[in-house]
Amino acid sequence: MPIRPASFDTAAEQLAPHLVNLPGKLIAIDGRDGSGKTTLGRFLAWYFNVALVETDLFLLQGAGLAYHTDQIERLIAQRLAVPRPVIVEGIAVLKTLHSIGRKPDLLVYVTNTKNRGSDSFAKIFSEYETAFSPRSVAHVSIELGH
Repeated sequence: MPIRPASFDTAAEQLAPHLVNLPGKLIAIDGRDGSGKTTLGRFLAWYFNVALVETDLFLLQGAGLAYHTDQIERLIAQRLAVPRPVIVEGIAVLKTLHSIGRKPDLLVYVTNTKNRGSDSFAKIFSEYETAFSPRSVAHVSIELGH
């Protein structure tokens, strides 16, 4: 169900059925670097008063896109136990979730008309897209233009 929001408010309206008054549900936000995943995730977490896990905060220094997955899993488990929705966002988020044995209940794929991603992540992201096909398996696609 692709949507093209004019604003983050429009995106929130489209995602409201998945985030309002629901039990624990894992929402993943994926997309290339610089597409607006973190900004959208922060807005949605604020708007719906739900938890957000920013995977970039758990990157292993000097290891490319390798994460402290034990900490990511711990946070997700604690937040889902409440139970309330939790948003997890990041580059290659499906790969990260797969490594901890989790699948999102809803996958949001973000693109940006003004930023197609950096050259430094192009090869890594291309390999990830081939392995996980995040754009084609996304439940919701959002195109931002900030």
